[in-house]
Amino acid sequence: MPTSAMLAPFRVARYLAMIAALGALWLLLSACVGPQETPLPDGVNDPREDLVERIKEKPEDLDAHADLLRLQIKSGDVIGADATVAHALKYSPKDFRAHLLAAQFHRWQLDLINAEKALITARDMAPDRLEPRVALAGLYNQAYLETNELEQRRKAVELADDRLRPEFALDLAYSLAALLQTPEAAKLAAELIADKATPSGLRARAHLLLAEIGLRTEDEAAAVSNLKAAFVLDKEDTGTLQFAARAVTLLKKPAELGSLFDETLAGKDRAELRWTALFGEWMLAIEVAAESKADPLGEPVEAWRKRLEAMEPGHPDVAGRYYQLIKLQPGREEEAKKLAKELDEGGSGAPPAPSNLDAVLSLWRAEDALRLGAPAVTLSEATQLGVREGNLEGLRMLRVMAMFKLREDVGCLQIIDSWLAEGDKPDDLLLSLRWWVMLRSGKSVDVLRDMEQRGGSKNNSRAWIEAVAKFQTYRKG
Repeated sequence: MPTSAMLAPFRVARYLAMIAALGALWLLLSACVGPQETPLPDGVNDPREDLVERIKEKPEDLDAHADLLRLQIKSGDVIGADATVAHALKYSPKDFRAHLLAAQFHRWQLDLINAEKALITARDMAPDRLEPRVALAGLYNQAYLETNELEQRRKAVELADDRLRPEFALDLAYSLAALLQTPEAAKLAAELIADKATPSGLRARAHLLLAEIGLRTEDEAAAVSNLKAAFVLDKEDTGTLQFAARAVTLLKKPAELGSLFDETLAGKDRAELRWTALFGEWMLAIEVAAESKADPLGEPVEAWRKRLEAMEPGHPDVAGRYYQLIKLQPGREEEAKKLAKELDEGGSGAPPAPSNLDAVLSLWRAEDALRLGAPAVTLSEATQLGVREGNLEGLRMLRVMAMFKLREDVGCLQIIDSWLAEGDKPDDLLLSLRWWVMLRSGKSVDVLRDMEQRGGSKNNSRAWIEAVAKFQTYRKG
């Protein structure tokens, strides 16, 4: 089957959300190509003009420079942004913040070499300040210079005062977890939790990281206990509840999370919290029905779906999974066709439809595990589904992304290359995945060579990958 058919619109939309979790894998780079100027309504003054007047009166006002640069980048004013940075450097050459502005401009223009030079200058001017370290860590993260990124994050933790240190330590812990340095990540998170001086919101996020590690290491008890602890510390955090709602499909005893959803629905008015709790209740009801061999579309399950639909009609997460369940029901073909059409018109597209309930639940586990940082579960479920369900659409993409997260670069490239060979023309998404794997492995020269040989149009993602490849190659000398 040709690649273009395999990556139908619904799959691109569906899996780009997951790819976003891979950090720099699929940057949209909205700032790379500046938007067109939008005329201001009559009678509305351009705020840039006011900022220019402020700068004229006080050329050393770097806050005004920063505000002006932000607006110029937003409007795509390259000439104006360049002039703003040059002016800041002329009047404040010894202030590290001026060089941070220069780095911001260079990053926007995909000049990562000069962006790093400006950040290093800022760092050397202010070796005890956090801002240059954090900016360098962000640049190195996006450029897959992972050792350099961790070095800067560790230095930021050392430099931070007691008030800020927990936040930067947690950032370091999450970065370590993303790089599969799980023991050190878990140790940092546990230390933050043990320190009662750590703000409750940060302790909740640390528990959430340990819950992710629990899922990743198949320690269900640790995952559940940390989820509950995170919820107790910050019941207003939608992220914790979203994690719990997705974790329902992964757990052997998902009913243990029911209290989180019940308490939220009993005492919270925020729409986002209530919708997420309803989604968790719906998933839980489906799991209970499946366990008891009851109808997965029976009244207990339908009651939760109707409440979800009343809050947000046609939400793709609900409509897509409802479609997959309807497809299992004899005599509901017309209803399934109608829902598929609505999903297509909504832009998400109808998801793949496994042939039985066990396979549907397995597919959900694969999808949710990838969202929650447990790619080994995704790979296992997708591999088993491939045996049972043949060429179910989307499975190969799930496997590729799971292998990428697991850093199984050789196998990941093999699947991508075989997939690309099946297509009539190169697929931008697969090529981007291929090049990111190579960049992570330090093969920047090979990426540049491959890009040149393949040709093709340059979109934002490809332009960024090329910039990263040139940056890595430059740093190698």
